[in-house]
Amino acid sequence: MTDVPIREWPEATRPRERLLARGAGALSDTELLAILIGTGTRARSALDIAQALTRALGGPRGLARADPVRVRSAGVGVAATARILAACELGRRVVADTAAGERCDTPELAARALAPHFAHLEREALVVALLSRSHRLIAVVPLYSGNVAGTSVRIGELFTEAIRRNAAGIILAHNHPSGDPSPSPDDRRTTADAVAAGRLLGVEVVDHLVFGAGRWASARRP
Repeated sequence: MTDVPIREWPEATRPRERLLARGAGALSDTELLAILIGTGTRARSALDIAQALTRALGGPRGLARADPVRVRSAGVGVAATARILAACELGRRVVADTAAGERCDTPELAARALAPHFAHLEREALVVALLSRSHRLIAVVPLYSGNVAGTSVRIGELFTEAIRRNAAGIILAHNHPSGDPSPSPDDRRTTADAVAAGRLLGVEVVDHLVFGAGRWASARRP
């Protein structure tokens, strides 16, 4: 079927028409990608390119972590690459936004609310979750990306948005790309410094969560 341009397929089998008729959930990952790619080339249909991209990146999880170079290397054009990466980022933001207002008064609830921010990251990143007095999530503020060693974290910056937005507390959260969420000595030192600063500023540091490979640990608790 893919030797024939998609526009010449029977209408009921075209990915775009199937999505409109049956909903996005009825389509495979490859078909959804083909819609984002839009048009193929003389040699390959959009579905062929989508299949090559899926194989090259290992499916949706790999796609969510991919940069423009990796997407382009599978034969995807510039405009389609931009659409794919924009769709991935929008999906991440939708998932993260649904956590606003959730309770974060236990480590388990906080981890569930914050895990989507780290699910597909290959680089280390640190975010600050702003909390209300009842420990409900107000917002998640990205702070660092790259090397989040204890020496690079400026303690004062952890509280900037909390003070500006009158948050009662914060939760620090970052990831270990190695996959091991065990807090390092630097993680625990940063936590202790933040707790001490929070007492002076009147902002409670509720926890410091470390994520890795679908797991998490608390740097504030033993």
